[in-house]
This record gives sequence, C-alpha cells and structure tokens, in this order.
Amino acid sequence: MLNIIFFGSSDYCLPVLESLHKNFKLTAIITRPLSPPQKFGLFHKIPVFTPESAEEISALVSDLKKLSPDLSVVADYGVMIPDDVISLPKLETLNIHFSRLPKYRGPSPVQYTILNGEKSAWISVIKLVKKLDAGDIICQKEVSLTGDETTGSLYKKLFNIASVELPDVLSDFALGKIKPVKQDEKAVTFTRKITKEDGFIPWDILTSAMSESKQIKPDIDPWPLMNLIPELSAKGGSAFGGDIERALRAFTPWPGLWTKITLGKIPGIKGPKFRESTKKRLKILKAHLENEKLVLDEVQLEGKNPVSWKQFLEGYSVDY
Repeated sequence: MLNIIFFGSSDYCLPVLESLHKNFKLTAIITRPLSPPQKFGLFHKIPVFTPESAEEISALVSDLKKLSPDLSVVADYGVMIPDDVISLPKLETLNIHFSRLPKYRGPSPVQYTILNGEKSAWISVIKLVKKLDAGDIICQKEVSLTGDETTGSLYKKLFNIASVELPDVLSDFALGKIKPVKQDEKAVTFTRKITKEDGFIPWDILTSAMSESKQIKPDIDPWPLMNLIPELSAKGGSAFGGDIERALRAFTPWPGLWTKITLGKIPGIKGPKFRESTKKRLKILKAHLENEKLVLDEVQLEGKNPVSWKQFLEGYSVDY
C-alpha cells in the first residue's frame, strides 16, 4: 500500500483527503492551523503539521523522511512548497489543478472558467515543480457544465469527482502504467488571484445591462472586470448582461458582486439627518438573464438585510 502525504487546507479538499485515507496509508497531513483537514487528521489520529511558511515546511524534512512517503498529493493548499519537500517522496509530489493545463495556470482557474463562459471544466493531475503549474501532466478529465455553477458549487463538484478518480490514477502511476506528458509552453495562459475590488461593478454599467433601451456605451474604465476579461472593451449597453451574470456566479461565495448606488430621500421620512441623496454599497446576491437582459432578483444594501429587487425599489428612490 502506498504511503502518502497530503497537503491541503480548505474544506473543499476534504473528499480527496477522505479518499486517500480510505484507499492508501495516509502518513501525514500538512495543512494550515485550525483548518478542516487538521480536524480530520486529529479525529483519525493521523500526524498533522501546520507550518505557515516555506521555511517552516522545510524544517519538517527530517520528520517527513521518517514516514517513507511514496507520493505526496497537493490540493488547495495555498503555501509554496520548497524543493526539498517536493523531492522527498520516492516517486513524485502530485498537484490537483482545475483547468485543462497549460490553460489557466495560477490561483483562480475555476473563477476564470466561469467568467469566460467555458462549456467544460477540467481536472488536471500534474507533477509539482517549482515553476507555477508547469509540471508534466499525469492525467486530465473533462467535466461538462450546466451553466448555472458558482465557484463554490463547482469547486465541490470537481473535488468530489477527483476523489473518485484519484485512487486509480495514483495506483496506475505508481505501477508505471501512466506516462507523464509535457505541457505545451506555447499554449500557456495565466489566471491571477481574485481580489475584493474585482467584485465592483459601476452603477451605469449595471443599469445598462438591465435595460434593453440603453444602447449608449457606458464608461468601462473603472470596471475591474476589464482586467480579467479584456474583450469587454468591444461591448456596450445591454450586451454586458451575460458577462455580469457570469461574474456574479464566479464571485460567489467570494468576493461577491457589488456596486455603489445613489439613493434619493427615503419616502415618508423627514428630518435634518436625512440628506436628499446618499451613496451606499449595494451587493447583488441573485440575478438572471432574460433575452440577454440582466434581471436582479435579490440585493442587500450595506447595513440592511437581503431583500428582493422589487422590495428594494419599493423602499428607496433610485436613479434608475
């Protein structure tokens, strides 16, 4: 039975962790403090290490070497693993990445898959090397999409599928039945880390996508999504609807999609503390498309509870 060390930190990767524990000898879990994998390891009495930097990981070499690992498996870990630990197993250290490499290297392949309207997602198992997501490919699997996935739901789906496929992949690799394939460096594309600011959408762009009559091209310069989808520069008016709907799904559960809205005076309320208008942050929680027009379903004004878009319009005067 293969001795395996697992690197991973999120609750998403728990199905893979459970699969490794069930099918192999899981000799150690490397994770972050207070993470779901740490709790899993403690419950199952598996050695757990919680280094918080590459230097702290390197300090574990002597301890990990005593475990005689055949393979290490990395899934959603988030800390750079130094070369002396990558090379520690008798066979390889393998990484699970959710794209059809060499496309979408980097930290956000699932978000980019949704943002760009891909019809399929991919699971790649590769050799972990120092260069970002550049290792030889062990296997790749295509997963069809329905078009309503969020980043959260797609992560869960892909990790569940990976957990089923991984035991056979690792066993066949260890037996020499799989020949690794080098990536085509000419076809490489990269993703970048998603930030909180990426979820901002200017109000005029949002309202353009919500109105079939608004065909005037809005000012897209302050729209952070332009940095993720440069093709947006050629669009205008309600043509943004599909892009915004995909962004909402790609940024769920984080960072969310939000705008800044100018509210008129609240109907029926008077007094010096209520100004004629004020700017507030409005989070878009749910939306859908109708004939390429964006329709808001649920929103949340800062400091308030979520409400339907209809309820929101009944309670506030909005320049819309």
